Amino acid sequence: MSERPAVGQPDHNVYTVLLVLATIIVGGATIYLAVRSQQLFGSWNPFSGA
Repeated sequence: MSERPAVGQPDHNVYTVLLVLATIIVGGATIYLAVRSQQLFGSWNPFSGA
């Protein structure tokens, strides 16, 4: 049997980069919705007056 060559870990894992990017996008969207809710409803929580 032949031995498989040792493969080192990549410097940048693509899934880690995607996870960081998705976290930044979700955080930005949350901030945007909070600010927009404040503008439209006068409160950070649009369900507080319901």
